[in-house]
Amino acid sequence: MKNLWLPNSANMLQLTTSQIQFFTDHGYLTLDALADVEEVQEIRTTLERLFRERAGENEGAYGDLIAGKGQLTEENSPQILNPAYYAPRLLKTKYFRNALAVARQILGDEARFFLDLSILKKPSIGKATPWHQDGAYRDPRFDYKEVTIWLALQDVCVENGCMNFIPGSHKRPVLEHRSVNDDSTSQALQCVQPFDSSVAIACPLPTGGCTIHDPGILHYAGPNISDAPRFAYIMVFGASPKLRREKRVFKWLERGGTANQMRKRRWMLRGGIFITAWRRLRRGDLDWQSTVYWAKRSIRVLRRGS
Repeated sequence: MKNLWLPNSANMLQLTTSQIQFFTDHGYLTLDALADVEEVQEIRTTLERLFRERAGENEGAYGDLIAGKGQLTEENSPQILNPAYYAPRLLKTKYFRNALAVARQILGDEARFFLDLSILKKPSIGKATPWHQDGAYRDPRFDYKEVTIWLALQDVCVENGCMNFIPGSHKRPVLEHRSVNDDSTSQALQCVQPFDSSVAIACPLPTGGCTIHDPGILHYAGPNISDAPRFAYIMVFGASPKLRREKRVFKWLERGGTANQMRKRRWMLRGGIFITAWRRLRRGDLDWQSTVYWAKRSIRVLRRGS
């Protein structure tokens, strides 16, 4: 379902009842405009600079999405986790305000900013992001209530790697995943439990358009076979994660640490944990529940790197 958002009397984004119902039923939604072209260009320029600088590499934030540490070829799909740490202006954009407004209409007023991410698929060589559920990357000790908003920083089509979703798959539990190519040093996971990819819906977008999806939906972004880079800027919003009562184990997360995870662990042990805490406090996203979550996650990172 593709629609323009509708402004309400307070000049905030207002989804229609049918859009929210579509998201509930199918697990995803597309909007033709969540940010204007001028602001999209500002966001893209900022991210291009961060990619040139390899921002956060020593903290484990920068690295190739697909390749393992043994790959000898050039990067094809680098990503930066939490780019707003290195460019705080990203959280002062109209896009951020619009995205938060949309997330709260879907999840409720408790929704808050959780993390951001940018992925660059280089021209001709940018690899596909494998079929996966975002929930497969999450700590299985917690329950998550969140949405992901994927902003197109240029026109996005099948040829340069638009998002594809399997409608209704968010109603299934987290399926079995494993590292791409069974390479435990790759950051990417792929779903290995059988599913029918023939029913997938491709979601091309204009510049400034976005997809919104549930963490449980199976999704994929194809390779970039075009002659221009494909940038995406992604924000995740959600309620504070809560500890589960029933134990759950994702064996694919018990793999050996990736190069990024090991860099993050070393940085955290050298004092990065205090820098991270300060960054989160500065942007005001640590209530008591999220503080408990962040503390438990930090302990896990310090012990294991993931």
